[in-house]
Amino acid sequence: MNCERDIFKEAILKRLVALDTETTGKGDDGTPGDHRIIEVGCVEIIDRHITGRQLQIFVDPERPVDEEAAAIHGMTWEKLKGRPKFKEVAAEISDFIRGSELLIHNAKFDTSFLDMEWYRAGIHEHTAEMAHVVDTVLLARKLVPGHQVNLDNLCSIFEIDASKRTLHGALLDAQLLAEVYLAMTGGQQSLSFFDSSSDSTRWKRPAGATLPIMEVEEDRALVHRASLISLAQVHKISDGDDGKTPTAGSDWGPGFEVPLLIKGEEEEKKAFKKRMSEQKEQMMQRLFTPEERVVLEKYLTEDEIAQKHWEDRVLGKVKDPEDIEREQRKQNGGKKA
Repeated sequence: MNCERDIFKEAILKRLVALDTETTGKGDDGTPGDHRIIEVGCVEIIDRHITGRQLQIFVDPERPVDEEAAAIHGMTWEKLKGRPKFKEVAAEISDFIRGSELLIHNAKFDTSFLDMEWYRAGIHEHTAEMAHVVDTVLLARKLVPGHQVNLDNLCSIFEIDASKRTLHGALLDAQLLAEVYLAMTGGQQSLSFFDSSSDSTRWKRPAGATLPIMEVEEDRALVHRASLISLAQVHKISDGDDGKTPTAGSDWGPGFEVPLLIKGEEEEKKAFKKRMSEQKEQMMQRLFTPEERVVLEKYLTEDEIAQKHWEDRVLGKVKDPEDIEREQRKQNGGKKA
C-alpha cells in the first residue's frame, strides 16, 4: 500500500470529529433529492479527549421543511429564515472536518447530503476526500451484536444520559455519538456535555491561515470522478418540457448527462436500485478507460483493507505499533527497546 497514504491514515487517527446533520427531509428512495441540510453539528475528539471544540451551524434551506422531518427535530423554514445559506458556511464546515477521522452514525445518509451541498456551494470535493469517514452504525453492529444500534439504544447500553434528547438536534446527537464511540471503543473521559460552565469554544480557521494547493494523485482523482457519477445521477438539470424525460447531470464535463431516473409509485426499491446501478455502470464505461478502472479497483480494494485494519485496531484484534512501543518502554523503565 502507498506509504504516504499509510502515514495519512495514521495521522488522522489522532483527531476525530463526531458529526451529525438535520435536514428538511429525504427523497422516497433515501437520497437527498431536492431536500437540504438545516443544521450541522460537530464535536472534536483528540487522543480520546473531547476537547470542547464544537461546531453548530443552522442553515436557511431555501425551501419548506417536511412535516415528518419537523416532527423529529422541531425546526421549520420560518425558524430558519435569515440564517446563512449553506454556501456561506461551507468553508467553515469543511475546515473543521478536514483531515479528521469523521464519525457519522449511518454515514451514507449524512455524506450524501453533505456531498450535494458541497456541489451546490461550488466545492467539487466529497466528504470522503476531506476526511476518513467511519460509519459508527457498522462499528456498533460488530461491537454489540444482537442489539439495536440506533443512538438512543446505544446510549442505554453504555449508560449515557440522553434525557435531554426530547427532539433530535445535530449538535446534541454529535455530542452523544462522541460519548457512545468512546464508550464502545474502550472507555472515555469523565465529562458532561450539558455543564453550562464548560469552556467550549467554536473552532475557527486561524487568522491568515491558507489551505495548501496539492496535486491530486491519480487514484484519488479517479475515485473523485467515480463518486461524481452518483451525484450526477440525482442532480436534475432540466425539467423535461413537452413530455420529454427530465435530465440529470452536471457541468463537470462531457459524459455526465443522463436521463433522470424516477422511482415509480408501484416500483420496488430493489428494482429502482437495479436501474440506478445499471445506469451508473453505463456511465462508468463511458467515463473510464479499462486501464483507469483497474487503477480505481486497486485503490478501492486497498482502502477497504485499510478500513478493515482500522476496525481491527479499534476492536483490539491488532495492536497499534505506537501502543506496542509504549508498552515496551514501560517494561524497560521508560527507555526505548
